[in-house]
Amino acid sequence: MIKNILGVDFKYEDHKLYRKLKSKWNCCNDIKGHSRGYIQIGINNKLYYLHRIIYKYFNEEWDITYSHSNQIDHIDINPSNNRIENLRRINNSQNLKNRNKFKNCSSKFKGVSWNKQNNKWKAHISINGKLKHLGYFTNEEEAAEVYKKKYDEIMDF
Repeated sequence: MIKNILGVDFKYEDHKLYRKLKSKWNCCNDIKGHSRGYIQIGINNKLYYLHRIIYKYFNEEWDITYSHSNQIDHIDINPSNNRIENLRRINNSQNLKNRNKFKNCSSKFKGVSWNKQNNKWKAHISINGKLKHLGYFTNEEEAAEVYKKKYDEIMDF
């Protein structure tokens, strides 16, 4: 089905978005993403993220204008996976919670770090910008389970 978004014709087939330029359909998903992996396309001399165009394609009433309360998230945290099933509308606070663990972390799990002073694994989570301590654990996996349980409890998708 062809849909007009911002004055440009698009169609979505086989989990890819195609844009009509002159009389030819071009695959937008084949464009190389920038350093963080997000694909941008130019429309009327303005750049738009591909995942926002795809979300708009399936949600015509949605306002494509970016704001902190109007973000589109990649559920699997992979910016090149722009399948509609992997996209959801969230706010900035929710978006900050859905990201990979930091690379310099001592644990293989998000929300878990090694505490040298206590010689134990520490579980912690950020809630409304404040770090909340969830406990110390002798087992890294146990700390990760406590983090995951709390994460699932506070996420309001």
